Amino acid sequence: MSSDVQVVEKELEGRPHLVVPVVLQVEGVAAGSQGPIHYPKDELEASAPYWNGRPICIYHPDMLSGGAAGVPEVFTRQRCGTLFNVSMDGPRLIGQAWLDVERVKILDEQVFQAVKKGEAMEVSTGLYLDTENASGTDSKGRPYERVATNLRPDHLALLPTGVGACSVADGAGLCRNQSWLGPLVAPSLA
Repeated sequence: MSSDVQVVEKELEGRPHLVVPVVLQVEGVAAGSQGPIHYPKDELEASAPYWNGRPICIYHPDMLSGGAAGVPEVFTRQRCGTLFNVSMDGPRLIGQAWLDVERVKILDEQVFQAVKKGEAMEVSTGLYLDTENASGTDSKGRPYERVATNLRPDHLALLPTGVGACSVADGAGLCRNQSWLGPLVAPSLA
């Protein structure tokens, strides 16, 4: 979709990874599994550091794992990378998806080919949250009855054949963020 997206190959843990820009979520209403909920900028910003190091999965983990990504079965069956350098950029929660080349090829060749071409792909945030009853409309005129608070990240799901609650049309997605966050180096413990 967008050939000007910069996809860089870097090493992480001695393995080649494709480092890809991603917009995880955009401030406003997203109609996910709990219906239309408003995600305020301050709540997204507060969650940003907790997205770092979270797994990236192809599709959401199933209910056999409780929907959580942090179990060995999901790592074996669906995990293809890790999120780093997550922060707010205006109304967007952005970061870098470090995708393990071999894992992506094994799990879904379609995803690998799309990423190599810099094509936008739908994503979905897997997270736990609290809500407060509050109704209104966001800046795009979308109504909501609840507001997200206390966001607790679990994973980011790539959706090669689906549409995320905060979709590519809403400004989210893989290969969407053109604001790289500093040098493209593997994260260190220092």
